[in-house]
Amino acid sequence: MAIFARRRLQAMLDGLAPLLDEAQALDLVRRLESKEIEQALPAEMELGLIWGIAQLGHVEIEPPWYSTGKRLPDLLSDALVADRETIVEITALSDAVLPADRGMRNASRKLSQEAGRIRKGAGRYLSYYFFEETAWTGKGSLRRVRVPRDLMVSDTLRDQLRAWVGNRDRQDGDKLHLAEGELKVAVTWHAVPQGRYNFATSMPPEIRDISDNYIYRALDTKAKQVRNAHFTGVRCVILADVGSTALRQFDRTDPTARVYNGAQTATHFLRDKADPGIDIVAIVTPRRQMAILGMRSETIHWKIGLYCRPGTAIDLSGFERLATLLPKPRREGYQSRLLHEQAIFAPMAKGRYVATIINWWKGEKTEVKISARAFLDLLAGRITPDQAKRAFDTAGAASIKAHLDRGETISDLRLEPGGPDSDDDHIVLTFTDDPAARPFKVPDDVKEGS
Repeated sequence: MAIFARRRLQAMLDGLAPLLDEAQALDLVRRLESKEIEQALPAEMELGLIWGIAQLGHVEIEPPWYSTGKRLPDLLSDALVADRETIVEITALSDAVLPADRGMRNASRKLSQEAGRIRKGAGRYLSYYFFEETAWTGKGSLRRVRVPRDLMVSDTLRDQLRAWVGNRDRQDGDKLHLAEGELKVAVTWHAVPQGRYNFATSMPPEIRDISDNYIYRALDTKAKQVRNAHFTGVRCVILADVGSTALRQFDRTDPTARVYNGAQTATHFLRDKADPGIDIVAIVTPRRQMAILGMRSETIHWKIGLYCRPGTAIDLSGFERLATLLPKPRREGYQSRLLHEQAIFAPMAKGRYVATIINWWKGEKTEVKISARAFLDLLAGRITPDQAKRAFDTAGAASIKAHLDRGETISDLRLEPGGPDSDDDHIVLTFTDDPAARPFKVPDDVKEGS
């Protein structure tokens, strides 16, 4: 899947089996397999965090005694906070709830649908770039994307689309500029179909109001959900990053003080009210680690930010242990979201293949490691031979051909498991000299002639 491997997700489901009833397990599976990104990614995060907290000690999932409402908190933990019962509610957030993202998603969908009515299938070949503008308000300048919240395709826009899309001579890269009211967008025609995430803008997804934003509203909603006048333990809300810039960059401060991050919003929420209803806000994000000289490395790890209600003294060491117990994330939140938009994580979809590895030794033996899933997909007819060659990459295919051309064949074949955090394995091919694939040669130790 996007954040964790499918093998790892199944292992976590199996590990939680004694704690889940059938309805809870079915709900998790349904959401994990959902095509809707707002269902699948939060379910991955929820499952991973519940499993991780359960490794710390005893948990009770969705304790029925805690509330009479329809929505129960996710779990009760005896070990997340030392010597304190802790009620935990998990909410996964992304930039998709920002007005601009919703507007762009809605506008691109409607324009693509309109293009499809004009020319069957045309909408799949379009992408959209939305322009921005700077407006002046009583608080100063305000950047915003030129897109209405709910675009209505007018006759004027429809006529422009009809004239452009209906032209059968469209070439890759051709553009159409549409501008009407709040809308200003460049539509691009592509030679190949585009994914569902087919829109972009130059404006970064930013929080400009510390109280009027999706993080503050989420905390306000969760505070009501964990409210219980008789509970004397700790109330914790975990904000999980599944594509939220403010959460991913929760420890990075804007030098202009015009943009707020997740930490600033959480701290403000806890201090804004006499009783915020929450004792701890934890921000959990899969973060790519910065290496030497600011270069980004390939290592992605869990980063946790912790913020307590003023006047509380709570041992937070359990969260540090949680970060080490969680399975390693495969991608950052925004990457997971982008890839999930392309529907590539379905169980029947083409696999995500491991890279080909070539090991050379001096002597008679060499090894080539190829993707076991790509090999299986090829045999099953899910990919073509050309696609398999690309999966094995040019170097791998060339290496195998070179071995055979030299008269070397496979002398040993074994499976090298990728483990629970990979959805693929390596097939290891060992090559050695074989007379069956080469001309005969004179032995090296023949008797010297006269």
